[in-house]
Amino acid sequence: MGLFFKRRKAATAGLLGLEFAPQGVALAQVQRADGEAPQLVRCDYLEGQPEAQAELLRQVVAGHGLSGMPVNLLLHPSAYQMFLLEAPEVPAEELRDAMRWRVKDLLSEPLEDVVIDCFSLPEDAYRGRTRMVYCVVLKKSRMNEFRSLVQQADLTLASIDITEMAFRNLGLLAGADAINLALLRLRTSEGLISVQNCADLYMARRIEHGLARAEQDLSSMTLEIQRSLDYYESQLGKGYISRLLLLPMKQDGERTHQALAAGLAVNLQRMDLRELFPGQPAADLSESSQAFCIGAVGAALRQDAV
Repeated sequence: MGLFFKRRKAATAGLLGLEFAPQGVALAQVQRADGEAPQLVRCDYLEGQPEAQAELLRQVVAGHGLSGMPVNLLLHPSAYQMFLLEAPEVPAEELRDAMRWRVKDLLSEPLEDVVIDCFSLPEDAYRGRTRMVYCVVLKKSRMNEFRSLVQQADLTLASIDITEMAFRNLGLLAGADAINLALLRLRTSEGLISVQNCADLYMARRIEHGLARAEQDLSSMTLEIQRSLDYYESQLGKGYISRLLLLPMKQDGERTHQALAAGLAVNLQRMDLRELFPGQPAADLSESSQAFCIGAVGAALRQDAV
């Protein structure tokens, strides 16, 4: 496809992160200047059903003078599949084509109906074992749908990204330099935990126990999270995890944080965009608003150096 994971330089004028979700559209604008911290210029959640989202976005783009801006489109987790697979012994430039045939038997659609891209785990994650690759699969029909939505809003599609990479960008800004930093996102039906060191993503795992089930049994969710952390520390051999950041939640963030902190053997902290972008528009964002927009903000932080 060429848009997945495409490295680009975030222009001084900024980059838009855009995520189409089942109940609305998240839009974030990050501006960068040489030698300065990134600026969160805009962060909005446009509530609306899928059939209304194109018009909602078009109105906001026109109203705020955003026409023509480059977009890093973030795929909602429900829009793609991701597999961790063994990598064949081929040159890097041939890896994507080789992985198409390796993932073929895992798909319900014909290969000609999907777009596939992949990225390798860092070499020191293998510890002498087979090299592993994350393989991302998106239906071509969905890709064309998203492309059309971006074009209808008079924006320029620069790249397409996934949640795992957007969270990696947030981790970099939150201080992942030379430490093992984990990010945890919990939603109603599922969650995601990722671990990185600097810009390298070492692990990304879906959490099956969402907040709805955790209302009755938080211990199962806590155990699943701890097992993921233990796997990273014991199997990947990268040492202990310095911090686990709990991403903003739509509700019950403080209660969930306290419950998890009591059951996890890790330094658990809450991520707050108001602290990542002090004195900027994010200062007005409630935790619930941050929860809706956090992925788009991570997408807008993308740059070619990472």
